[in-house]
Parts: sequence; C-alpha cells; structure tokens
Amino acid sequence: MKEKNKKLAKNTFLMFLVYFLPKVFSFFLVPLYTTYLSTTEYGISDIIISTASFFAPFVALETPGAVFRFTIENKGDKRPYQVAIRIFVFGISVFIVLLIVTYLIKHINPVYLLFVYFIVGTSLLSDINLSYTRGIEKMKIVTLCGVGSSLIGILSNIVTIVILHWGLFGFLISSIMGYTFNILVLLFANRKEGLLCNILKNKEPKLRHEMLSFSVPSIFSGLSWWVISSSDRYFVTLLCGAAANGVYSIAYKIPTILQALDNVFGKAWIYTLYDSYKTDKGREYLSKIIDMYNFLFCFGCSILISLDLIVSKILYSKDFFLAWRYAPLLLISVAFSSASSLMGKFCSVYKKTKISMRISLLTAATNIVLNWVFIIIFNDAIGAAVATAVTFFVSWLCYTIVGTKLSNVKINWTKQIIMYCVLILQTVIILYSRNAILAGVGVIIILLININTIGLIKRKGKLFFEEKRKKINQGNL
Repeated sequence: MKEKNKKLAKNTFLMFLVYFLPKVFSFFLVPLYTTYLSTTEYGISDIIISTASFFAPFVALETPGAVFRFTIENKGDKRPYQVAIRIFVFGISVFIVLLIVTYLIKHINPVYLLFVYFIVGTSLLSDINLSYTRGIEKMKIVTLCGVGSSLIGILSNIVTIVILHWGLFGFLISSIMGYTFNILVLLFANRKEGLLCNILKNKEPKLRHEMLSFSVPSIFSGLSWWVISSSDRYFVTLLCGAAANGVYSIAYKIPTILQALDNVFGKAWIYTLYDSYKTDKGREYLSKIIDMYNFLFCFGCSILISLDLIVSKILYSKDFFLAWRYAPLLLISVAFSSASSLMGKFCSVYKKTKISMRISLLTAATNIVLNWVFIIIFNDAIGAAVATAVTFFVSWLCYTIVGTKLSNVKINWTKQIIMYCVLILQTVIILYSRNAILAGVGVIIILLININTIGLIKRKGKLFFEEKRKKINQGNL
C-alpha cells in the first residue's frame, strides 16, 4: 500500500505541474482580459473556443483517449498512435470541407471559422502526442509541455493583447501557440520511436476496430461534458446576448482553479485504478482515497463560495464584476463534476464505455432542457448556472451508482450528501445576504463531519514526510 501511495503522490505532483500550473497562470491573466477585452469580445472568443471543443471529439473520434488506454498496456507498441494519426488526418480534411460549406450557407465571418479550424487541429495533435507520451510514461516530457505551453500562452497574451492591441484575435492566437509548442516538443522528444515509419502501409484494421469500439462511445461522454459545461454559453448568448455571455464565461475563472486540481488528480488517479481495482485490498484503498478527495474538494469549494465577493473584487473589472453572482453555483457544479468524474473512471477501466455513453446522453438532454427553461424563468444567465449545477448532480448520481456496482468500492453517501447540502446553503446565503462570515460557518461544518478523514490524512502525510526525511538523512550520510 505504501508503494501505491508513493506512486499516486508522484503522479499527482507531476500532473500538478502539467495541468494545474497552466490554469493558475491563466487565472492570474483574468485581470488582463477584463481590462483589455470588452464583454462582447470575451463572449465571442468563448463561443469560438467552445465550438472548437464541440467538434474536436468528432474529428478524431476521441482516439487520444484510446491511444493512452492501448499504449499503457503495451508500451513498445506504436500502432495505436499511428491509427489515431490516420483517423485525425481524414477527420481534419472532412472538417475543413464542412467549414467551407458552413461559410457558403451561413456567411459566418471566415476568420472566426479559420480560428475554429486551427484550434481543433492543433489541440487534437497535441492531445494525441500527449496521450502517447503519457502511455509510455515519459512524464518529464509531459511536465515540460504543460509548463512550457502555459508560459508560451502567457507571453503571447501579453504581446498580442497588451502590446499589439489585437484584442479578440490576440487571445485566440495565444491559444493556438500553446498547442503548437506541445506538438513540436513532443515530436522532437519521441523522434527515436519511429512513430511515423510505415504509417501508410500498416493499416491495422483489427486494432483500429478495437480502438474505435473503445473510443467512439466516449464521444458521447465528451459530448455530454461539452453540453453541460459549454452549451449554456450558447443559450446565454441566444437569450441574453454576447455581452451577458462574456460576464457569465468569466465567472468560470474562479471554479477553474478547482477544475484544474480535479484534472490533475484525475490523470494520476487513472494509474492508481489500474494498479488497484482487481483486489479487495485495492478496492478498500480506492474507497479511502475517494472519501479523502471528496472531502478536500468540498472543503475547497466551501472556502471559495464564502470568499466569492472578495475574490471577485480582486479579479473582475468594470462590467465583469457581475460575474460574482454566478460563481457559487458554478463551484457547486465543479464539486458534483469532480465526484462524477472520479467514479466515471471505473467505466473506462472496466471498458464499459457504452454505459458511460448512455449516462452521457441522459445528462446532455437534461442540461439542454434545463438551460432553456431556467434561463427563460430567471431571465438571466443565473438560470444557466442553476441548470449546470442540477445536471452535474444527475451525472454524479448516475456515475456513483454505476461505479460502485462495477467496482464494489464503497462510498459514504450520507456524508457526501450533507456536504453538498452545506454548499447549497452557503450559496443561498451569499446570493441573498452577501454575508461571508455567515457563509463561512459552512466551512466549519464540513470540517466537523470529516474529523476522522482529517485524522487519516494527517497520519498518511506524517508517514510520507518521515520517509522523505529518512531518505534525505541517508543521502547525507
């Protein structure tokens, strides 16, 4: 069990550098965006990036996930990578034709469509190469890409937005620059692997069928996450205007910190699942980790909800300050999303992606209906935030029921439900009384109901640091 803790800690730290630091850097760019971009410009950029995120899974048929899943089982096999690249080339060729037809019919600004194309292309090539590199566990290279691409993005934002005053286009160019950096670094780092050798000759129909059987159902999972987290922007734009969407979209920047942490842990979590899910002791270990993680995540959400107004005054300028009203509900959404993703990984491990597909379709349909209904009822973007929170609750409920049945991993339902109720109560207090002190009582309640979990975390942490200290002392000797 100690080895599993060490591996989880190591992978979590590396994923922290790859996935969390870039989000932190992006978080501190929020004042720059709110100062140099108008609410309309930010709303348009958000729609372009959301559109690219929608099409990406269809263009590559969600093969980046399959590349990782099939490579990690056989690290010397480069065929999954080659299959994914062939599918990508075909998909991106069809996509450019689709965009041209869209322009001819709808006469959408061709520059916007061009940005959608390049964001889709560069992000997918980056994902495929990152998935292969993670699969062969070249984690130092993955870490370099995560940190390097974020620094490139920051510098590009400063140059294009602040110095050159390119506004909307500068923001979009910076996104492409980060992905391009990853592609170049990863191709250079894996040059000795001969990834493209005989790529045209080796068709691998059997492997392609296996990979697509795994990845295609995942498209619907990805589509569901997109619908829940991005479609609300389209509804807000349609029903409330682009400026309102700019304010609503910037509200996501506070939950982004927790989303980044969840992404970090999720990437490390998948390695732990593969190591532990087959044995009773392993499943007991997974149960403890899930309990600790859910506590820490709800604790973080509780603090951010209490400090919502204070953080918003620091981050948001001018008209963007109204975003404070949406952040608490979006934080609750992230709490449900995190727990849902944690349990949803069991569907991937047990190769039950068709179950995941059915849950995804259910939650996507729920979100579309609720967005339309709640935005009309509230006549404000807060309806979209409510719809997102309710939908992620449905997702958490479904994935938790399925995940526990597949894995026999036990979770503490009562404690989780109490914590979520506390987060909802804090949100009501902040929205209606703006009393941070009263809302802060929720933080104390979450701590009190997790006394045993806190004790376990302390013991694990103490053992971990004692072992590190012993190794350092032995090295000095």
